[in-house]
This record gives sequence, structure tokens and C-alpha cells, in this order.
Amino acid sequence: MSGSMVLVERRDAVTILTINNPRQRNAMSGPVKAELIPAMRAALADAGCRAIVLTGAEGCFSAGGDVSRFSTMAPEKGRQLVRDQREFLHLVMRGDKAVIAAVEGYSYGAGFGLAMACDHIVAARDARFCAAFNKIGLMPDGGLLWTLPQRIGAERAREMMMLATVVDGAEGHRIGLVDTLAEPKGALDAALAKAALFAAAAPIAVAMTKSAFARWPLNLDQFLAMEADGQALLLSSEDCREGARAFLEKRAPAFRGR
Repeated sequence: MSGSMVLVERRDAVTILTINNPRQRNAMSGPVKAELIPAMRAALADAGCRAIVLTGAEGCFSAGGDVSRFSTMAPEKGRQLVRDQREFLHLVMRGDKAVIAAVEGYSYGAGFGLAMACDHIVAARDARFCAAFNKIGLMPDGGLLWTLPQRIGAERAREMMMLATVVDGAEGHRIGLVDTLAEPKGALDAALAKAALFAAAAPIAVAMTKSAFARWPLNLDQFLAMEADGQALLLSSEDCREGARAFLEKRAPAFRGR
């Protein structure tokens, strides 16, 4: 457990990061970001951590940004706000470990962007997702203009972002917004079960796959070149040799990240 705004817990090879700002429904305030960024860096740097679960305290993922600051915010402060978000999003999307969102309650605004940046989204059936920005006269940020169309297509994404449409977990699962659907209060357990699968996967291969997705969309030749470079490195890794042996021996592989 770390500072008051972010709780850190290890369960085997999985690190759980919990946004702990329930008084503001886990809004992405300055103090939250000040702890969440180094907590994510530490989890990514931890050799014993193979996957990361991101969630919110007391049944709410994150209700968005700290709106109380917006009415008096100067343009330069606004730019810094987005830069701070960008730093964390880069860690989530370009880091070398799978990040799984466990969503209960609200995932609105910046909190919606945070969930969409994760590699796998587990949500309770009654969770609520909303790109609520234009309700206060803002355009989407938190990477949503990039992540959301990839998940649900440009047409649905455009409507969600322009009309601030609310989508629950069940509907989100139907349209591809949510990867794994859980019963109410069951999102964290389901996310931990999924995280265990990611943690058991070949870590270098996971890292390279994440790196490829972070460059989307590239043209075909760029992807083919990236595949050739990455696969050449992976084929010479200890994990690849172990995976091939385990396949032939009909056993589970023991990947070591080398």
C-alpha cells in the first residue's frame, strides 16, 4: 500500500493499483496523478510483476477529471493537465506489461479514457461508461479519439463522444467496448483471473505485441517490417525455446522473460 490517493497491492505476479479518491468518485485530480504515475512506473519496472490491474475504490472506477478546477483554469494550465494525462497514458499503452481495467460504477470523462487505454477491460454489468466532455463544453481527451474508434468503430465512437451517450457494461460488452463482463461487485475478481492469464504469457512477446498496437494505424509494409524485426528477436529468445519445448512435451511453459 502506498500514499493515500493510490493503493498498491501485489497478488502473486499481479500488481493492483487502486485509485483511492472516493470523496470525488475517484476523479483524476492532481494529487491522484501525482501518485498514480510513479506507481505505474514502479509496477512496470518490477521484475516480479507480470500484469497490472487498474481499478477504483469503493465501487467506482473514475468519474472523470476534477471539474471543480475547470471554470478558472488558464490555457497553459489546461495544456499541462493534458500533458500529465499523456504521460500516464504512455505508460499504460507503451509499457511492456498487460494492464487490465476492473470497472465498477462510473467510468466517465478522463476515467473513460483511462479504461479504454488498458489492454483488457473487465466491467460489471451495471457499470456506466460516458465520454461526458461536451456536457461541460470540452472535446474528448485521455486518448479517446484514438482508442474508442478502434474498439467500437468510428460511427458509434462519434456518437458517444459528441452526444455523451451513456453505455452500461452489458451494452458495452455487446458492442466491443468491454472485453469481459462480470456481475455487479465482481469486476475485480474477474480482472484478477484474466490478469493471471496475461501474467503466465510470454512476457517479451506480450511487450512486443503491445508496442505494435501502440503504433496503430501503420500501413501494411510498416507492420510487416515490424513483424519481421520483432519475430527475429523473439525466435532467438529463451522463452521461445522454452515454449517450443513445452509444446512438444505437452506441458505448460515456464516463461522467464529472457
